[in-house]
Amino acid sequence: MPLFKKIIEENYTLVVWHLTEDEGYFVPYLQEFSFEPKKLSEIHFPQRRLEWMASRYIGWQIAKELQGNCEGIWSDSHNKPHFMNSPMQISISHSNPYVAVLVHKKHPCGVDIEEKRDKLIRLAPKFLTETELALSNGDLDKLALAWGAKEAIYKMYGRKQLVFKENILLTELDAHWDKGKMNSILRIDNKNQIVPLEFEKFHNHILIYTI
Repeated sequence: MPLFKKIIEENYTLVVWHLTEDEGYFVPYLQEFSFEPKKLSEIHFPQRRLEWMASRYIGWQIAKELQGNCEGIWSDSHNKPHFMNSPMQISISHSNPYVAVLVHKKHPCGVDIEEKRDKLIRLAPKFLTETELALSNGDLDKLALAWGAKEAIYKMYGRKQLVFKENILLTELDAHWDKGKMNSILRIDNKNQIVPLEFEKFHNHILIYTI
């Protein structure tokens, strides 16, 4: 499983892997990296099973690097992953053949890998406000950045009642840069929280994550 990218900052570590292994590589470690290995039996699509194991294996490895041990990863009722008996936070994303795992030492986090796909043009009115549609202007890079940003914040928040067009708002979409930073707004109960994000383009994908 070749390492594609690793970003280490004071409060977080982000790893992106190019997934080439089969299930047999991860199965011997299943009882160690997952606190709920029986969940694997609920996943029937082979690629999803592989991504599920790979992402938790990577998170397990990062946690061991940061705190010396890891008792495994479990998912709550909203399918948000957590480390067992650890204050560290984790977020996971996958877009074949890549798997990304973000581990933050202090607070909830979110990561997304988004492939630049034409169907984002058709879907844009469903997840973007009129202002955001104008900012994107049908540009595929900007649409992928917008979708990825909202997905990352959705994962950071960790509960399913968010509406992309109402609760996650974007004021900028500078996707002409190969990498950069941007701010977004998480609006809950008419209160706005500024959420900073960082993004990077690679191989027809956009990687974006909360910082």
